[in-house]
Amino acid sequence: MQTTWLQRLLLWLNQLFQPKRKSYSPPRIIRKWYGTHCTVFRIERNTPGGISTYRITSVYGTCDYLLTLDYLPELHWARMVGEFGESPVNMGFLDEQPNPACTHRFAVFRVWRNGGSTPIGIWDVNLENINSSSAFREMASRRSIAGVALSPLSIIHNKKITGFDWQSRMERLNWLQMLETRAKKELENPHHSLQAVAIYLEAHE
Repeated sequence: MQTTWLQRLLLWLNQLFQPKRKSYSPPRIIRKWYGTHCTVFRIERNTPGGISTYRITSVYGTCDYLLTLDYLPELHWARMVGEFGESPVNMGFLDEQPNPACTHRFAVFRVWRNGGSTPIGIWDVNLENINSSSAFREMASRRSIAGVALSPLSIIHNKKITGFDWQSRMERLNWLQMLETRAKKELENPHHSLQAVAIYLEAHE
């Protein structure tokens, strides 16, 4: 079976955060930003269609967060997105067919201290304005995810108030809404819509 995009990404995450081989070399850190209670790293990811990858980490969290953005036309994903708890998620069984207007795939993962990872949400989204040049559109998509990734730098850890610790506040973030808000600014279009198609959403009890 053809290896899917999500399987490739999870394999990359496993290799990245579980360095068990002697030949292991850590990913190249392109840039880092420091906030009061967390740090954001932009890291290199050499995979087809990969545009930007960010890791958000804090000593106050039980896990890190990984944000990825990929360019859909360059992805070589099969019908099956992946398996979660031995339950396959298939593109063909979505209630809605993928919107042909979608240009990118946006994904958010938790990365645990033991090296394991679990997806929070994966969406196909529209991050382009057809009336703009290709160079402007590419820059806008990169700046959009950068804005989302850097937002947690302003989150303050307060353990004295229930629900205001860093981890709890991170768990309440609406990643998709943050991306759309940022995209409207970068595309200079206050009416822009992501036209998002959910590929995977974490189930909540």
